[in-house]
Amino acid sequence: MLFSGARGIISARRFMLLALFAAMPALYVCQPNRESRKSMPTRDIKTVMEAHVGDLMAMPGVAGVAIGELDNGTPCIIVMVVDLTDDLKRTIPKDLEGHPVIIEVSGEFKPM
Repeated sequence: MLFSGARGIISARRFMLLALFAAMPALYVCQPNRESRKSMPTRDIKTVMEAHVGDLMAMPGVAGVAIGELDNGTPCIIVMVVDLTDDLKRTIPKDLEGHPVIIEVSGEFKPM
C-alpha cells in the first residue's frame, strides 16, 4: 500500500517507521522515573533490615543495625559504626530496597 504526502509517495512500512520514531519522545517522557521506581519500598522495613543485617554486620567497623525514624517520621535503617571511616561511607548503602539508611557513630558496644 502506498501513501502520498508532501514529498511524494511512501510505503506503508516506511510510514510506520516514521510514526514510531515520531512517537518515541512521548513514550520516553511517559515512562516512570527509574530512580523513583528504584527508591520505592516493596517490602516492610523490618523484613528489609533482617535480610541485610548479616551483610552489614560483616563490614569491619559496624557495631549494630536497628530501625529508627527520620525527623519527618519516615522509618529508616540505622547502621551504628565504631568510627566513621571513608571506606564505611563508601560501602554502606544510602538506602536498602527503598528505605533510607542512616549512619551513626556509636562507638564500640561492650557488655556490662
